[in-house]
Amino acid sequence: MTAWQTIALITRREIRSRVLSKAFLVGLLVTVLVIFGVFGIAAAVSSDDPIRVGLVGQQPEGARENLEIIGELDETTFDVTEFSTRSEAELAILDGDLDGAIVDGKSLVMRETDPELVGLVTPAWQQASLIEELADAGLSTSEIRTALTQAEPLAIVELEPDPESGAKEAVAFMSVILLFISIQVAGAYIMMGVFEEKTTKVVELVLSSVQARHLLGGKIIGVGVLGIVQVAALALSAIVAASIFGSSALPALSPVLIGTGLIWFVLGYLLYGSVFAAGASLAPRQEDAQSTLGPVSLILMISYFGAIFAASDPESTLARVVSWLPITAPFAMPGRIASGDALWWEVIGAMVLTAATATLVLLMAERIYVRSIIHTDRKLGWREAWSLQS
Repeated sequence: MTAWQTIALITRREIRSRVLSKAFLVGLLVTVLVIFGVFGIAAAVSSDDPIRVGLVGQQPEGARENLEIIGELDETTFDVTEFSTRSEAELAILDGDLDGAIVDGKSLVMRETDPELVGLVTPAWQQASLIEELADAGLSTSEIRTALTQAEPLAIVELEPDPESGAKEAVAFMSVILLFISIQVAGAYIMMGVFEEKTTKVVELVLSSVQARHLLGGKIIGVGVLGIVQVAALALSAIVAASIFGSSALPALSPVLIGTGLIWFVLGYLLYGSVFAAGASLAPRQEDAQSTLGPVSLILMISYFGAIFAASDPESTLARVVSWLPITAPFAMPGRIASGDALWWEVIGAMVLTAATATLVLLMAERIYVRSIIHTDRKLGWREAWSLQS
């Protein structure tokens, strides 16, 4: 067989063995259920939260009473807080401590337009202000009723006029977590596959028919295909769950985000998966493999926390830096893409840089794997394996 035929054969073997394994199926099912559970809990919790309204300045008499009546009819709870200045109320809105503020009974200030808040608050102030003004003007009750139908609604003021900003932030965090888990799980599959073949001596039989580099290539491609299927299934689950529970994150789950997420998974998997395979080939025991790959796991965790920070503050300098570094870009850049803060040339540039680094790491890992896979008497060091003869 040619080299590519050999790699394709090993790839099919890896896919069949993993797809039919109970661990893969149970793990995928559990993760899907967790995604549905997260969206379900978020929907249940958000429906019970009170709407937080701030009051600044003079308000028309009876407005708060009208708001309570509307809340009872709509089964909505309001948490009303008074502020001495408009700047204090705006700061509370930007900090997430307030949903909106009524300023001088004329303006409704929000971070971005919330149709539910507008629909509940506007009628209360509209009616109260008109009744107050018309009564002062000496109108009769019937005249006031007629005037109520001609009232002007509150003027809407947006501090951050992006209706999907909250959804984008949620999707950014979700993409970081999803990619981190998927790459870590795929790396663990490769590590366990290499370690099992080495400890059971199966690799010695396989290497009597195929070259070690072809065996490694088939393993990486096979597990990678399963990883792509897993990421696609989880992304689809998130879309379905968001649709079922009416999540605000649904508009931010665009095809572009999902497509670029799959690309970043492939790049991150090639970067870290090849290192996991090489590390597993150095150790004759599972304990040795875990200690050998300890620094790699530490780098993974640091990359994860860096990406979480980038998702929380995507416009910061540190977020831009970690989205360019090859070891952190597969986790950090998808979050910036989801938040809409990554420019197209940044995405392409980071992809090219990460792809070049992943190719270099893959070649280095292949050298170590080929030289160390048949050594079972003791644990080899990275430098020692690099200097061994093929």
